[in-house]
Amino acid sequence: MSYIPFERMKSRIEGSKEDSDLGYFYDLLLYGEFITKNIALFLVAALNEDNERSQYRLEHSLVRANSIGDFSKAIEDVVIGPAAQRLSSDIRDYELKELSQRASKDDWQYKAQELLHECLDIFGIEHDKLASKSALRNWFHTFTYLRNKTKGHGAPKTECCSMACPKLEESIQLLTANFTAFSRSWVHLHRNLNGRYRVSKITIDAPEFDHLKRETNHNYENGIYIYLDHPRRVKLFYTNPELTDFWISNGNLKNDSFESISYLSDERTLQSGKDYLMPISKLPSSHTEGNSELIAQGNCLTNLPDPPDFYVKRKDLENELENVLLQEDRYPIITLLGKGGVGKTSLAINLISRLTDTSRFELIIWFSARDIDLLIDGPKQVQTKVLNIEDISKEYCDLVDARVKSKESVQYFSDKLTSNSIGTALYVFDNFETVSNPVEVFEWINTYIRNPNKVLITSRISRNFKADYPIEIQGMSDDECRELIDATAKSLGITDLLDKNYIDNLISESDGHPYIIKILLGEVAKNKRANKIQRIVADQEKILTALFKRTYNTLSPAAKRVFLTLASWNSMVPMIAVEAVLWRPENEKMDIQKAIEELRQSSFIDVIDRDGDEIINLPLAATLFGKSELEIYPEKIKVLSDRGLLMEFGSTTYSNISSGLVRNIERKFKAVSKRINSINEFEKELPILEYIATKYPKTYHYIIQIYEEYGDYDKVKYYLREYLKTNIPLQEKEQLWIKLSDICKFTNDWEGESHALLELIQMPNIQLRTISDAANRINSHIYNDFDARIDDYKGEMLDIIIAVFRKQLNNSDATDMSRLGWLLLNNNLPDEAEEVVARGLELDPDNIFCKRLMESMERKTR
Repeated sequence: MSYIPFERMKSRIEGSKEDSDLGYFYDLLLYGEFITKNIALFLVAALNEDNERSQYRLEHSLVRANSIGDFSKAIEDVVIGPAAQRLSSDIRDYELKELSQRASKDDWQYKAQELLHECLDIFGIEHDKLASKSALRNWFHTFTYLRNKTKGHGAPKTECCSMACPKLEESIQLLTANFTAFSRSWVHLHRNLNGRYRVSKITIDAPEFDHLKRETNHNYENGIYIYLDHPRRVKLFYTNPELTDFWISNGNLKNDSFESISYLSDERTLQSGKDYLMPISKLPSSHTEGNSELIAQGNCLTNLPDPPDFYVKRKDLENELENVLLQEDRYPIITLLGKGGVGKTSLAINLISRLTDTSRFELIIWFSARDIDLLIDGPKQVQTKVLNIEDISKEYCDLVDARVKSKESVQYFSDKLTSNSIGTALYVFDNFETVSNPVEVFEWINTYIRNPNKVLITSRISRNFKADYPIEIQGMSDDECRELIDATAKSLGITDLLDKNYIDNLISESDGHPYIIKILLGEVAKNKRANKIQRIVADQEKILTALFKRTYNTLSPAAKRVFLTLASWNSMVPMIAVEAVLWRPENEKMDIQKAIEELRQSSFIDVIDRDGDEIINLPLAATLFGKSELEIYPEKIKVLSDRGLLMEFGSTTYSNISSGLVRNIERKFKAVSKRINSINEFEKELPILEYIATKYPKTYHYIIQIYEEYGDYDKVKYYLREYLKTNIPLQEKEQLWIKLSDICKFTNDWEGESHALLELIQMPNIQLRTISDAANRINSHIYNDFDARIDDYKGEMLDIIIAVFRKQLNNSDATDMSRLGWLLLNNNLPDEAEEVVARGLELDPDNIFCKRLMESMERKTR
């Protein structure tokens, strides 16, 4: 099975063979680095989640890595370290065996290592003798040693490189041809708005992913995946749906971003590191985690956590929950559903504590999957107690019967769900959305639970499972809010800072959300004054993330799109307006009403029926969270365009909705979306849609997306150019030029690619990184394509980029200067090229790109 990243790396190697032995050797080392990182990230992806956060610990290390040795150590850690027991069983008889089993001379694993040792001998590098039997995992340590002693901290001689290259290449080929991981199914997944996926195959075939092209009931983040026991995302490894290039983590986390590198093109990009800022040390336990042993409480044995010091009774909800728990012949599974921090856990603890004095249950077990405690001074990360079926079963056995062996614990607890020898039991699963696979765990519970035993689940989400009796928890009532405000203000000593208007505003803006109320009162205590509520909430990024982020990540693409459109405009919106605006040609199969219902069930929105007209309202906190997510949303342009149309509809009732041009446009989009089933049918509508685009240019974005989904890249390029003619912000125009250059590259359209790159680098305030990467792409094409070398317009093109590049020369590093040097050399300016590369070597004497260019120029002058 062909693995595209390595096939392209082989093409680079073939090119460097014609260049020089030193370049050939250095590119082989880059290939080895790429393989090492690839295997390290594959192994990390193969780890199952556990409450010791083994997968996160390794990712945390790799985004900070400053050498290839860190990736080699990660491989060791997974193969023979504590993390090994967390590996998917699917790779134990294949990749794990290939890496850990001691190989002998007849095995490919041994031959690959032997060739590396022969390379060390050629360079005269001291090393331990290869044992008669050696595991493949040692290859990565040996390769790292070879790389560091030559490229890293040495000056390899050309004749040594000449002798070593064939052996190093053969060693690498043995690894890539035989390691099982690269014969599995690899893909890049990109979810379209209709819920189906664009599956870009990184290997020749990937049948396990084909169903994602048709089905809409799956939720995978966009990214690279490998199929093991199920699709697993390979984090820190990046590409795009067109597979034009591949970037892999290059470490060096600074602030909240880290570098990724393409070993194919030498391009570097920055990736967000916000997910890897939490410490890897053991976290404190949650204050709502169950006790570590059973105690007698009232008439039953339980490990219930202690109730909070202060609790506002929610009479109606408590009565409903108590009534359903007391019924012995109905509703074996009950769920408490609501936003984070709305009071689900507090309500459950307080009511169940009261039930211990009744004769209803003789055993109450509390399982906590909480990973964040919402404290008054902000959200705090905590150690998750249970994450999966095995954790839950082991927790039960540790509490009830520690003699049960680990391998028997799941069946043991499954039986106890059905019938418990201690007596009637209540099993509480708190923060259920945090377990590794909520659907799988729910189905397991649902299979075994029987009345009169009960299961109570608290969760932020419920779309993927349906309880026998769901109870939705909204914000507090007005009286409950005032009781909470009064008690919290007294405890903080700020009663005199709150007046009636501020309290009324606090209740309204918080939407009765108890945690938001506490946070806002905490800010009053901190600042010694009652500031504007909206400004305070907007400043609480961590709080908004803790309340909404996890649930937001589980939303379908359609629901995300609707939510961000609503959040972009801080107003109540008629539902009919949302439906009309969001009917776009590319979204013909997107069910807007279903998306709105999904948002309502996930507590992101409230739907108000006003005299038969349904109005959508976003609470303040949800709106501010949505605005922050919109800033990083890939289709932000589309959302902002929708917002403009929404604002023309009005924001209160159906009678205020405009019936002018905007509504007619949206009706047209809705009609088109119902009719088309092919690109030919779509193109019949293009004349009208193009006319709309003359008044609303962002319509071009929708036309482009449809052509991308159908794979008509000639039309994609045409409409990208039409879009670029319009009056749009420079930042958006920059992204469009980049996209156009990538599409042209994907379609082997060098004329279009070079034009896009030249326009891109001539934009105002363009970054040096963009100029340098454009230069690298131009140099690479000239090097690899003979026609490009003799192109009549080559000199004019190079004159332009050289002039732009020279303006940034004082800010350039050695690699940038090597790229400028190649431009000058390709433009028949060898003296100037030599001057620039010499300047680069002054900055970094060991820069391999400058050294390689200098060697090339010296060879030509001989």
